[in-house]
Amino acid sequence: MKMSKKIITSLKKGGVNFYLSVPCKLLANMIEILEKDDEVYYSAVPREEEGMGICAGAYLGDKLPCIMMQNTGIGNSVNAIVSLLQLYQLPVVFLISYRGTPGEQVGAQGGMAKITEDILHTLKIPMLHCSSENDLNKITTFTEHAKIIESPVAILCDFDLMKDDE
Repeated sequence: MKMSKKIITSLKKGGVNFYLSVPCKLLANMIEILEKDDEVYYSAVPREEEGMGICAGAYLGDKLPCIMMQNTGIGNSVNAIVSLLQLYQLPVVFLISYRGTPGEQVGAQGGMAKITEDILHTLKIPMLHCSSENDLNKITTFTEHAKIIESPVAILCDFDLMKDDE
């Protein structure tokens, strides 16, 4: 759980105090940590688009929200991101398990991996691509950046970084 603990600690230092997740094997340790954390709000949601709406409400309720999802969730959420979060300049942290990157064993994940960064670029969402433990040191500053620019930001965590998170 070393990586998961470091990620959650960094997010909290950056001010994140409201978490949602869509189930993903690579996020399981973070979910377990958050379920036991009395300092923050955590809940699972069935679909990413629903999570975007809940995150918008959380921000309006003076929280800094983070939605944890697979990169496929970005494809599912384009309209909610553009017509809600970006339109109303709502800072939401997207913590994304970057499925389909090297080390991934499920071939079906590769298609979305090829276009994830292109989608985020098209949406003009700043990205922090974490492929090594050192990259995680930038999470706090990057999270704070979301508040300053009043925009969603995306933290992409590579498959190899998260797969052996024990």
